[in-house]
Amino acid sequence: MLTGKNGILKRAVEAKEKSESAQQKEKTNLKEYENDMERYVAGIPFNEETKPYLPSSNFKYKEGDLDAGLVIQDNTGNEYVWIEVPKTEKVYQTAKLGITNFTEDDYTKIENDLHNYTEIYRKGAKWTDTFYDATNDENEANKADWFQNEEEYNTLKQKMLKSIYENGGFWLGRYEAGIEDEKDIRKDYSDIVTLIPVIKKNVYSYTYVTRTQAKKLAEQVESGSCTSSLMFGVQWDLVLKFIEEKTVAKTEDANKELARTKIINDLNSDSTQIGNYQNNHWNITNVLAKYSENNGGNYATGIKQKKMDSDILLSTAASEEFKLMNIYDLAGNVIEWTLEKTSFSEYPCARRGGFYNNPGSTYPASARSTYYTNFSYYDTGFRISIIK
Repeated sequence: MLTGKNGILKRAVEAKEKSESAQQKEKTNLKEYENDMERYVAGIPFNEETKPYLPSSNFKYKEGDLDAGLVIQDNTGNEYVWIEVPKTEKVYQTAKLGITNFTEDDYTKIENDLHNYTEIYRKGAKWTDTFYDATNDENEANKADWFQNEEEYNTLKQKMLKSIYENGGFWLGRYEAGIEDEKDIRKDYSDIVTLIPVIKKNVYSYTYVTRTQAKKLAEQVESGSCTSSLMFGVQWDLVLKFIEEKTVAKTEDANKELARTKIINDLNSDSTQIGNYQNNHWNITNVLAKYSENNGGNYATGIKQKKMDSDILLSTAASEEFKLMNIYDLAGNVIEWTLEKTSFSEYPCARRGGFYNNPGSTYPASARSTYYTNFSYYDTGFRISIIK
């Protein structure tokens, strides 16, 4: 009677486990309710599939919504857009919903599900969000500021995956990482990088940084109790999928298929018309925009019309034509470093998107390109993400 299949002790243990499980569920539900109330008070829209959060009390709602791009701003003016990754069974087909205690297997399933969700932008790429060992790097600064071991890299990666899964998205810098004062523009490579980037309109793109320097700078940006970092490769693909899905969602039913075909082509095949590219003959009417015709050597300010193919580097958000779901310059202007590792041992560093000195059909928004660890140049910058 005490220890059998239906014994008193067995039933007591089961009752205790059910009680503990119910208490834990109640705590989780209470915490979620408190979080929802905080969002409501702060004016942050949310639903069951995606729940944006404020990284700290230094952030506030600025503009937009979940349909057209939700924007927040910190107390120094840096801006971020919410990248929705719906917490649905359509996205998490193998991981499923309801994970609370995350295992290595859960993280693998989540990552694979996100890859499947964004497969059209991966294009069968063999590049991976895996650790690059910089032990033999000749540049001591790069070696010191990179991830010191695989565990450190995977800890950040799993934090990113968990945050996206639990919250239904992540925050992305609305603009390329930038520099406000022209006198601070980097015009060559230097081991020393101390100026913390800003994420603002009409500033100079932060270039001439290696991937490791970009990683270090991204980590120093204000993020409250959350974590700021360069994007992983999967995050870049999720941004593209977010733009695709929201573009289709706001299109009339009769035209949705056509809209999907067009936006995928714009992001995946030819981004000329949605970014600052060599072959985009744009007309800048923003009087505060800056432009350089000598690769950032010096800048002029004001309106500018480009009538022929040429290489002109622009300040951030120079044109509204380069905006998608409130995100500027994802296609063109400067190409951007990520934490992804390429399939080439001598060129392990991954850059995404396109740049002003190449055609939009050669380097669309989804493009991947490689470079070595010590590389920095006037056409290469970065963008910052925030995870919880």
